[in-house]
Amino acid sequence: MVNKRLKFTVVCLWLSLMLLFVQIATAGITGKIVGRVVDKGTGKPLMGANVFIVHTSMGAASDKDGQYLIQRVPPGSYVLRATFIGYKTQEVQIKIEPGKELRHDFQLEYEGVVKGKRVVVYAQAEGQMEAINQQLAANRIVNIVSSARIQELPDANAAESIRRLPGVSIKRVGGEGTKVVIRGLAPKYNVITINGVRMASSNPNDRSTDLSMVSSNMLEGIEVSKTITADQDADVLGGTVNFRMREAKAGKKGLGIHLLAQQGYTGLSDAYNKFNNYKFVPSIEGRFFNHRLGVLLQANLERRNLTSNEFGASYDHKSTDHIYYITQSINLRYIPRDKQRINGALVLDYKLPDGKISLMNFVSSTNTKVTDRSEQFNVGGNQHIYSFAYSKSTNNIVSNLLNIQGQLPVLRMFNADLKLAHNYSETKRPNDWVVTFYQSPAGIGQFANKVNLDPKDVAAAVDPSPGKANLNTVRTDNNYAKERTFMASLDLSMPVNFSEKITSVIKFGGKYRTQKRSYTSEVCGTNATFISPSAQGASRMVVKHFGLHVSDPTAIHLSYFLDKDFDYGKFLNGDYTMYNPLQFSMMEDLVHFCQDNIKAFAKAGAAEAFARNNYLSVTNNYSGKEVLTAGYVMATVKIGSKLTIIPGIRYQNLKTTYSGTRGQQTALSYYHYDHSTDTTVTVEHPYWLPDLNIRYKPFSRFDVRLSYSHTISYPDFSVIIPRIDASTGADIAWNNYKLKPSRSKNYDIYFSFSGNAIGLLTVGGFLKRINNLIYPWKFSKPGLEAKPYYLTNKTPSPQLTYNISTFINNPYVVNNWGLEFEWQTHFWYLPDPFKGLILNVNYTHVRSKAEYPYVLAGVTSMTNIDTSFTDRLLDQPNHILNLVVGYDYKGFSIRVSMFYQDDVFTGLSQWPQLRSSTAAYKRWDISAKQDLPWFGLQLYGDINNLNGAKDASVLQMYPKTPRSMELYGMTADIGIRWHL
Repeated sequence: MVNKRLKFTVVCLWLSLMLLFVQIATAGITGKIVGRVVDKGTGKPLMGANVFIVHTSMGAASDKDGQYLIQRVPPGSYVLRATFIGYKTQEVQIKIEPGKELRHDFQLEYEGVVKGKRVVVYAQAEGQMEAINQQLAANRIVNIVSSARIQELPDANAAESIRRLPGVSIKRVGGEGTKVVIRGLAPKYNVITINGVRMASSNPNDRSTDLSMVSSNMLEGIEVSKTITADQDADVLGGTVNFRMREAKAGKKGLGIHLLAQQGYTGLSDAYNKFNNYKFVPSIEGRFFNHRLGVLLQANLERRNLTSNEFGASYDHKSTDHIYYITQSINLRYIPRDKQRINGALVLDYKLPDGKISLMNFVSSTNTKVTDRSEQFNVGGNQHIYSFAYSKSTNNIVSNLLNIQGQLPVLRMFNADLKLAHNYSETKRPNDWVVTFYQSPAGIGQFANKVNLDPKDVAAAVDPSPGKANLNTVRTDNNYAKERTFMASLDLSMPVNFSEKITSVIKFGGKYRTQKRSYTSEVCGTNATFISPSAQGASRMVVKHFGLHVSDPTAIHLSYFLDKDFDYGKFLNGDYTMYNPLQFSMMEDLVHFCQDNIKAFAKAGAAEAFARNNYLSVTNNYSGKEVLTAGYVMATVKIGSKLTIIPGIRYQNLKTTYSGTRGQQTALSYYHYDHSTDTTVTVEHPYWLPDLNIRYKPFSRFDVRLSYSHTISYPDFSVIIPRIDASTGADIAWNNYKLKPSRSKNYDIYFSFSGNAIGLLTVGGFLKRINNLIYPWKFSKPGLEAKPYYLTNKTPSPQLTYNISTFINNPYVVNNWGLEFEWQTHFWYLPDPFKGLILNVNYTHVRSKAEYPYVLAGVTSMTNIDTSFTDRLLDQPNHILNLVVGYDYKGFSIRVSMFYQDDVFTGLSQWPQLRSSTAAYKRWDISAKQDLPWFGLQLYGDINNLNGAKDASVLQMYPKTPRSMELYGMTADIGIRWHL
């Protein structure tokens, strides 16, 4: 293997030297063409315009400033043509002289100009045309959200901005989009970047990123890449979302000042502080020194009320039956979330004669306060448990990127792109706490082991008497997760033209990234309760602190802590009822009292009531480092004006070094937890990953795109730390740190039809064949056979059969395939009043087939049978439909959008009656804005979730039986923008 890699490297170096010699020898006998493409009426740059020399393969796409560059053009006379969907094509005769630079700027005229009378391009039409042309100019299969579309009718955050693209769905918390699912693949299988540099993960367990941290107001555009080329990170199975940060606008002198002020409303019927929603976005930008230096400074201050009503239920199978389910528990939760977010961006750029230097700095800080009142009905135990949980979390992200682009000073035939980046994220939860009250019996014992119950019947039968529920547990949790990444990459490209008909760009480069991660927690609260006789000393102190008249200190009733001013209202639209709300101030006082009296509890012999939990404070902690090294070579070969071939190969290696906890639980693990065998392991994952992209354009308005690639997905952090947790019984949690990355072979085909009248119509299909997909696994080993999974300093008991929980690579290939359809058009050619209509519609159908191994339990572990069942991938939807209808008239714009999603697979089980998927979700939104005739003012507003849709998951076999529900209601915003 090493010899093959060495030979490959030598061949690449030899070819590079030969090409370099050819380029040096011919550099002086060719010329180049530079220029800019702008809107003739407004002077705005047109990004994604196609500028090319007719009857040759030489051409280029304009960048975000409208600039284009065509290098190494042989001397002679040519016709230079510029096209941009929505605008009239323009041609010019040119003559290239050896060693000279020719400049030609194009001023394209909008197609709507009729008989000398110009039709102004407004808001949504401009954004749509930008997106269409950027999509057509891309070498990969991508979907675009353009700058104009983002800025004119902004969404709540970046996740909401991309959810209208084909193949994309999002996960929500409190109604707010947080994470993205692409082509049915969960968030951890997708990559989120800012200006091409990966964002730090905000999750201590997996590699996903919270998109709600990014304000859409700061973005120049969003690209969702469905396929990759060799110059991209290959650890992605679904897709890559790239956020392009705004820079100071070109073409304007001096400072521009912008201000956005917004007030919002939360429409959930029982939500408190409904108007506790606002957003302020001030920004200053300008270009100086003859437009070379750009400065953009922007802040985003936001507050959102994300209150929700939630339902959860757990079910089990009955014996070995595959049809009936029994209800284990029901959980009702009323969760007010107060989310405050601050974003800031400072972007500097300086334009060089043949390049640019830019410095991007982005910070985001989100503080979320959650007060969670819940009631849990445990059917089998006939229990009613009340709880009050509080959390105040802070999530901080910092991203810095220095990007230098331009020609190398000595070897000017090379274009260089150097990136130096730093990313940091931290999640702090300094004082989470939860207090529970326990009641048994609860009036629901008659439902134990009953099959196919309606959960409403269980909830309606529960006994809500506050005098029968007693103080049970108090627990606090202080946890902290952080990640810091440094990255350096260099990309070099060089045009190599073999003739006027065959041209190419050779590109190669490398990347080095080092990343450190850690997670720590500090937990207080044991596995005992205040109800326990051994906790009486602590219970008496609590009684005294609150001045309660209690004869039995182990029976501190919930009735003493009720909040008489709090009302749950019509919880879940009145389908369920919650009882006896606990008072926040008394719960907080109780927690602080316990924290302040840990030593006093221990002195009174009641440490079991509340003490530091040594087991929970240690068992999940980890720290580690990852080092990624990568190199690639690729070529973009154009054969005539119709065929483009992009072959490439990438070598990517990830070296992980993680430390984890390995310990043995006992009955007193809260007091002393033996984890003397903690260890550190290092694993490497080297891969060669080829790819091939082909674009064939038989006609000027029709092209076919084909893509084949190999991509991977690294295991979650939480499953590769070398953790072992041996319980007091026969259960072992054993992390498999030797997990291989999942690897996918990806096949894509896309057909695109474009034109000034049709807009852009795309139809495409994809297939992913995924090997080594990681999933949870349980199995049993008798006695000493469990030794490989046990602690190294202990021996398993020969008398026990151990149940081992871990993660493994699926030995079966998972197939994921689907179809995507999208039509984007603007009806400019229709008579008034219809010429202002905008239409975006897309539909995605996704299917997958995954075989999940499991162990069919026998009479003994020796008679267990390894078998499997077949179902879909988790988080995979079957149907996604987006419909957006917009209308522009002068300074007025309105957008009505509908999102429909059906049948997302949410619950995996070997028992078919326990598998779950979402119910159909249909949501309507409306946004509008009006330019005002004073001082550059705009008035805008939106209503989201107009129809009050809720997220719901149901049992597949019983679609009327809910597994989970989240109701967050309608939201509305109104705001004003000022541009000076």
